[in-house]
Amino acid sequence: MNEDEATPRVGRAITLKSYAKINLSIDILGKLPNGYHRIRTVMQQIDLFDTVRVSLRRGGAGVRVTLSAQTEGAGFEELPTDERNLAVRAARAFFAAFAPQFCGSVAIRLRKRIPLAAGLAGGSGNAAAVLLALAKLCAPQETSLPDEAADRLQSLMELGFRIGADVPFCVMGQAALQRALGLQGGFAAACALAEGMGEKLTPLPSLRGRVIVAKPAAALSTAAVYAGFDLSAVALRPDTEALVAGVKTGDSGQIRKNMINVLEITVLKEYPEIADMKARLAADERAECALMSGSGSSVFAWYRDRTACETAFNALRRTESAVWMADLL
Repeated sequence: MNEDEATPRVGRAITLKSYAKINLSIDILGKLPNGYHRIRTVMQQIDLFDTVRVSLRRGGAGVRVTLSAQTEGAGFEELPTDERNLAVRAARAFFAAFAPQFCGSVAIRLRKRIPLAAGLAGGSGNAAAVLLALAKLCAPQETSLPDEAADRLQSLMELGFRIGADVPFCVMGQAALQRALGLQGGFAAACALAEGMGEKLTPLPSLRGRVIVAKPAAALSTAAVYAGFDLSAVALRPDTEALVAGVKTGDSGQIRKNMINVLEITVLKEYPEIADMKARLAADERAECALMSGSGSSVFAWYRDRTACETAFNALRRTESAVWMADLL
């Protein structure tokens, strides 16, 4: 194989939206032998996104990342550009798994809007976008990816799980939302039930409405939050089956009742600023529910009334800089 054959679509680039996710619920069922926790969570993508541009180039080798931060005050100066960045790890994992003969270089440009350490899967979404972009740039016959779209998507999700627990959901969500990828249908969905360590995914219809997302200054480590979690202290947990049924039928009462994140029992006690922000969002009677997303530190309020959401958002941003409004996708 000559160099031209070994560098699929060299010189081409693709730009994708890398969407944030929120957790409509999180339940922890116990610890697995590998030390990770067994969870049940319903995740939903929202219209708050980074943009990820991936370019294949002739010559050179390896992956490099350039950054352009668009949101002030979100700590983007702390974002690594080496192997610690999930986007870099995703590119290297893709070529190792599907195109080990690749002889060019890869440039990844991230334009960050999603805040860091916020429980919004910003890094996982970036990794998912890189996997999807490379699958699009590299023709199926030039990789070991399956030809069928559904099988190709499943392969990318399986690889994504080796990079991070939220990456498979971000892969399926971004595939559903971006038609240019040609991966719609089947398993692609912007809302899903995730089980196990997050790798067992069941597509769901998307929740409707709009959210306000606020991020207090605290930056939380997901590993530390889970390490400090005490299952015996949980007094209230979501009925995940009822929540899933509510999402499928649009029963907002069932959804509200079961929008519970058991990790709050640890986080809200240790970080009063997060508890305070949740209380402020929940105080608006027009909001359906307020909840912490993931392991924090962001919290969100869900509104079915778009006008009410906009009014509350405009009031909140008079005093808070790290606040966003986004549609559920």
